[in-house]
Amino acid sequence: MPMQYHELCGVIHIHTTFSDGGVDFPRLIETAQDAGLDFIVINDHMTLRGKHEGYDGFNGNLLVVVGYEHHDDNGRNHYLILGVDTVITESNTPQAYINRTKQLGGIGFLAHPMERRHYFKQYPPYPWTDWSVTGFDGIEMWNQMSEWVENLKKWRSYIRIFYPRRFLKNISPELCRKWDELNRVRFVSGIGGVDAHTIKFKLGCIHIRIFPLKVELKGVRTHLYVREWIPGGNACAAQRLFLDALRDGHGFISNFRRGDARGTRMFAQLPSGELLPPGRPTRPVEPPLTLLVSLPRKAEIRCVRNGSVWQSANASSARFEIDATGVYRIEAYLKRRAWIYSNPFPVGSYPL
Repeated sequence: MPMQYHELCGVIHIHTTFSDGGVDFPRLIETAQDAGLDFIVINDHMTLRGKHEGYDGFNGNLLVVVGYEHHDDNGRNHYLILGVDTVITESNTPQAYINRTKQLGGIGFLAHPMERRHYFKQYPPYPWTDWSVTGFDGIEMWNQMSEWVENLKKWRSYIRIFYPRRFLKNISPELCRKWDELNRVRFVSGIGGVDAHTIKFKLGCIHIRIFPLKVELKGVRTHLYVREWIPGGNACAAQRLFLDALRDGHGFISNFRRGDARGTRMFAQLPSGELLPPGRPTRPVEPPLTLLVSLPRKAEIRCVRNGSVWQSANASSARFEIDATGVYRIEAYLKRRAWIYSNPFPVGSYPL
């Protein structure tokens, strides 16, 4: 990786016993450290208790970021809010709490926006329904728990219970189309979320824990490219750097079950030789330029332009020569299963 960037790998959207999760903060932090993660993001429902009790910040080299998950009066339109010190109580419509998050200096992501499931009355879907909103920073593109529950079928449910990560397949094509559509108007960051609850499930007289914490942390991950990272250093500075990179989409999403994606390099190389990570550009980037991709192992690498696969290569590295404006993304597949999704590379005139 270019020396001016550091890669961070972590897990977003975790629930603890402070809302409806199955593990407490000390155990979560210890397990995340054992997993070698650089960061974890906690989004308990409608509470920042974890922040108020001092869990926010560095624990050794692990950055713990405590946000929360907001929702409207009907329990829908869930929004992952980070970077605020208080739960929003005066704003009960999606546009209102998006606006209030901005006013408080925070960032936010639409959670499990196209969630669909109809098998269990006790676990109804919570999709994002108000697509008229503006000002949100990004979308939780891949939600590990949602995909698992949505694909439960009666005759094979028992298999998915014992092997919950095996069947994670890909981001919903419908959601990808929506993401690509939005990014042709303005930049919208994409993150991966686990939605970790470590819930217990009753199978006859047997009680088992679905997605034990160690398993949950080895699924959908978010990777970020940042500058000047000092593990265990100034927590406030590190969290600001982290939140800015997350908001600006400087990285990619991976499924650890397919393989450890750490070490992946995806950069736009300008004619000057300057390397830019995926995400919101700080200035307009015009063609020609080259998208450079290097993976830890051989895979099917797809270059997506304006929502359609433009070029592809079966290799561990690839170069895509960009000579036209558009919004580009990189996807990587192993045995037809999605492994990596980059954030967009906008090329040409673009609202910053």
